[in-house]
Amino acid sequence: MLCALHVSGAGDHPEQVDWLIHRLHQPGRDLPPGFYDGAHGIAHALWVLGRPDEAVERVDRARAVDPDRLGSSLYGGLSGIGLNLLSFADRCDSAAYRDKADQIAATVRRRLEERSVPEPKRSTPPTSPPRPA
Repeated sequence: MLCALHVSGAGDHPEQVDWLIHRLHQPGRDLPPGFYDGAHGIAHALWVLGRPDEAVERVDRARAVDPDRLGSSLYGGLSGIGLNLLSFADRCDSAAYRDKADQIAATVRRRLEERSVPEPKRSTPPTSPPRPA
């Protein structure tokens, strides 16, 4: 919400951003890594809110996740994480972020290929419906 307020021009709320950062540093604050439900989304928001050091710290903590333990979704899975890593690769001019995003893309691509089922071949061409006389 802080990011939405900032981007929409409804003002900055530095005291709430400070509160968020404080909460992130409390013990036992393990977050899911996802973009819409976790650490990568918070990292994105912190960057937009002008807190790049904290944003990079959050991305670095979330990068260690095992991709085989996550789904491929944008919401909380690899697609959202990969897109955020690409964004941070550009922002920080980081080959490490780009390499991790490439690895994630390869994982998602492999999963899609494994799930794809070829269309059954038709032995005869489909027939057209009869035309009205």
